[in-house]
Amino acid sequence: MKQNSILVGSLIFSLLKVTFGQQQGQYSMYMVNQYLLNPGVTGTEDYADIKAGFRGQWVGLSDAPNSYYLTGHTPVGKHLGHKEHEGVKPLPWHSLGGMINGENTGPLNKSGVYMSYAYHIPLRTDMNISLGAFIGGQQYRVRTEQLRFDSRGGQDNVLTQNAIATSPDGSVGLWLYGKNVFTGISSLQVFNNKIDVSTGQEASRSRLNRHYFFTAGYRIKVDSNWSLVPSLMVKGIHPAPISVDLNCKVRYKDMLWGGFSWRNQDAVIVIVGFTWDKRWDIGYSYDYTTSRLGQYSSGTHEVVVGYRWHHLKHEPAPAQFW
Repeated sequence: MKQNSILVGSLIFSLLKVTFGQQQGQYSMYMVNQYLLNPGVTGTEDYADIKAGFRGQWVGLSDAPNSYYLTGHTPVGKHLGHKEHEGVKPLPWHSLGGMINGENTGPLNKSGVYMSYAYHIPLRTDMNISLGAFIGGQQYRVRTEQLRFDSRGGQDNVLTQNAIATSPDGSVGLWLYGKNVFTGISSLQVFNNKIDVSTGQEASRSRLNRHYFFTAGYRIKVDSNWSLVPSLMVKGIHPAPISVDLNCKVRYKDMLWGGFSWRNQDAVIVIVGFTWDKRWDIGYSYDYTTSRLGQYSSGTHEVVVGYRWHHLKHEPAPAQFW
């Protein structure tokens, strides 16, 4: 039994290394929720923006990752103390937000809770820059009751003590945005903290590696009804290779939208969605896996539902076309 326990413990640490190497969840619908990857997006709209998402990755592959999130952010006092006029640069403003996220991969579970703050500075009447930060924590858990091994004695040998690790976490981001353009850079898990895990037999130490994201996009007005938004996302984490997404989104009357993405050495993605009553957003994406994993799965599905809680009667903010 002792040998089996050591075997299970070794497997746990191997699984943790895989999890820590792929620490940030993969999302294809970040185009409708850039807040996931950059705290500088906090409060860019003229309303409280609330979104929930679920992603089922590599459907058909046993114990494939399932991830979820709930986000919300809002400006604070953006329109207080002054009136907006055409051609007059607004005053700086603050913004607050929060996020709950998680991912399940077989017996592995990751969850996080964050608060965010951003400060926005108008550079001119139609261009702003913001600097934001996430602060919170992550927890990693290995549910050992789900680790079972066939034994010749007719019983499964398992460890009953779960492996748990928690760590404070933080991120920073810069976001430059206007009516028809956006660009941003962010670093997630900036503390680079160690993760200490113990199952009773031994301890494992890993780190929350820093992730770097750069994104940029531009809206091209085709006519009064149609808009075209090409964009780019570059993600880097050592020692993994650079990941690049090339995106193109088409929008009709701020009601219907669709598009596609290409992620190098990973997937081709189709996205669709619509806006109802200028308040509700529903979006869906399908990833056709182009890597070797495509031989074992039927692709990846992701759904996002959003709600805009308007404080005042202002025109929709630029974030709506992102």
